[in-house]
Amino acid sequence: METLIELEQLQRIHGLQQDDSEIEAAIRQAQAGQIRPYVEIQWPEVILDDWQWDILKSLFDLTIRRVFVKGNTGCGKGAAAGIACCAYFHIWDDAKIIITRDSVRTAQKVAFGEVDKWWRKMRFKPPGKLLTSGVFDTNQHSISLANPQHIEGFRGAHSPHVLFWFDEATAPNLEDKYKLANTQAKKFLALSNPSTLSGAFRDSFPIVDPDQTQTILDQYGKTRCITVSGWECTNVKEKCLEQPVAPIGGIEIAGTFYSHGSSIAADDFELAQPRIPGQTCYDEFMALLNDADPLIRNVYALGKFPDQDPDKQVILPDWLVEPVQFWTRWNRLYLRAQEQSHIFALKLLDQILPVEGFGLDVAASRHGDTSVLAVGGRYGIRAVHECQFSDTQQTMCWALETAIAYGVDLKQGVIPLAIDWGGGYGNAVGDPLKKQRVNVIEIRGNASSDVDPKKYANKRAELYGEAGRRLDPAGDFRMMPFALPDNQRLKAELVAPEKIYSGHDGEKFYITPKGRRGSDANYNGKTLHEILGRSPDRADAVVYCLYALRHQHRRQLIVA
Repeated sequence: METLIELEQLQRIHGLQQDDSEIEAAIRQAQAGQIRPYVEIQWPEVILDDWQWDILKSLFDLTIRRVFVKGNTGCGKGAAAGIACCAYFHIWDDAKIIITRDSVRTAQKVAFGEVDKWWRKMRFKPPGKLLTSGVFDTNQHSISLANPQHIEGFRGAHSPHVLFWFDEATAPNLEDKYKLANTQAKKFLALSNPSTLSGAFRDSFPIVDPDQTQTILDQYGKTRCITVSGWECTNVKEKCLEQPVAPIGGIEIAGTFYSHGSSIAADDFELAQPRIPGQTCYDEFMALLNDADPLIRNVYALGKFPDQDPDKQVILPDWLVEPVQFWTRWNRLYLRAQEQSHIFALKLLDQILPVEGFGLDVAASRHGDTSVLAVGGRYGIRAVHECQFSDTQQTMCWALETAIAYGVDLKQGVIPLAIDWGGGYGNAVGDPLKKQRVNVIEIRGNASSDVDPKKYANKRAELYGEAGRRLDPAGDFRMMPFALPDNQRLKAELVAPEKIYSGHDGEKFYITPKGRRGSDANYNGKTLHEILGRSPDRADAVVYCLYALRHQHRRQLIVA
């Protein structure tokens, strides 16, 4: 009996020694960039999708510094990140891992919750004590949370192996933390649903084919950009179900077809149980994929960046489709009538799109930005003219001559001309025009809104916000057609500004500043000049023109 006990003890010791040598070999492989053996030893029962392996392999690839992941709802991004943190902490005895999110509470509950879950499932525990909000071994070997409300947690993480994990990385209060984290990080991981058009997370993906998984080169070296569609999830591919009800399109289980909405037999439902617990299932995915809102379909089902963001953009790209089509039809008819000298047709078309106001954005010189004159009326913008002159006198003469071409003598003081007074160049043109009795309307972008000061934080936000109201096909002016020239630069400039909320009620907003000069010192996002590569002169001229029309209409009402 004693011999048998001793034999069992020897076998157990031998097994432990074998296991120790096996995990040590896996750690050495992971340090060299081969993470798969380590994961398979630590979590032998885990089932990971190919894209989850991609995250892990990329994070442990010695040539890749940053990994950005966007994907559909509930795909399992956090699970891969939790495994990665546990593994990174174990294989490097000087690893410092910092986890952050939109709030420290959700970081603890959600992000660190994944670390906690996978830590408890590890066959071979690393050194260190698992706490409620981190793991502590030594001052140089820890996992901690960083509060996004303060910058201290994003500084001072000096170590050869610092890993930052930004969960829900599109949160606005994380924007100014990216640069700080990247000065410390040796590895950087950011996860999010791609529900944004701008910001540090969006900018880290390429402009061309941002929804294609790829490795790119940027100022930090190699960055792996991973996009996860619901179709790539195991539970979706194998048509696993969350509820015993057939999803949209129906489903076949064990030779029996169930039409949409029909109840699934208990035995068949048992066969359709999720392969990966917690991952989105086929019925949930199909519901999102068939949503009427394209934003839900593309972002939350397919993991793609949106074409537009109703919560942030002041003017949506979709709102420009019908105005451009209206202008294109009108312009084609006008040019034909002009070629054939149809006087009656020209007069009729002038009534369809009359000239009732002008908007002028004045540039500084012959180099750089252009001066832009928008010509329009209550039914739309008839044309956008551009010029570059060496002095403001030439710009003034050009504006007067262009108006004459539309049968308007601005010196009569009837038709208004709105000019931006804030840049220092508008008054150089506007003051001489006033002396010639031109009806000049001064626009100061930083002035208070006189339309809705509870909604618009300044005049510039009002200009674009009210232009958006006029263009919104479901808004107050939906029964009135509106024309916009088919000008690609104009369209890009109109949709570029985003709301920057300033009030506690989530209503009052500024918009994206034009440039660094004059912008809020606390603003950390990209300016319009940085986004577009130029100043939004065409869009500015258009919103000035619309303001001139509104201002003139109000003045007529007061006089009447």
